[in-house]
Amino acid sequence: MAGRRPKPTELKLVTGNAGKRPLNENEPKPSSDIPRMPSHLPPRAKAVWKRLCKLLSDMGVLTLADALALERLCDIYAEIIELQKDIAKNGRTYESIRPMDDVPGPGAMEQYLIKPNPAVGMLADADRRFKSYLVEFGLTPAARTKIQISNGNNGKQKKDALDEYFG
Repeated sequence: MAGRRPKPTELKLVTGNAGKRPLNENEPKPSSDIPRMPSHLPPRAKAVWKRLCKLLSDMGVLTLADALALERLCDIYAEIIELQKDIAKNGRTYESIRPMDDVPGPGAMEQYLIKPNPAVGMLADADRRFKSYLVEFGLTPAARTKIQISNGNNGKQKKDALDEYFG
């Protein structure tokens, strides 16, 4: 399907229905539970899963239907860390020697080339994918400006115990 992706009805309700199009009354509403962590996640991704589940649950945006997208987000984060380690260890570039003569041996002409470490391009790609998942979950400042959460208490925020001291 060409064009923009449709905005979920729940998001239209909290950000406003600027186009004034009819809302989908029959849109699925998944349970707002924390999904079970996949056992096959690498250890670093498991740590991120735990942190993100708590954060997203506290934000009120996590549902059971988000498990696969959250898994990808955690996988990509673990990939980014591994690529950063590779670049720190091996550098952003490497030297390559290319023979300039068809006949190898002593006295053969060689050309030294500096080439980019493939991990640099892979990291840039992983960063792009990571950002797109962060936006999907409302985990960037710009994405959060478009979301308003109703706490079910008539628009009143929960009272913070520290408000009386720092209010």
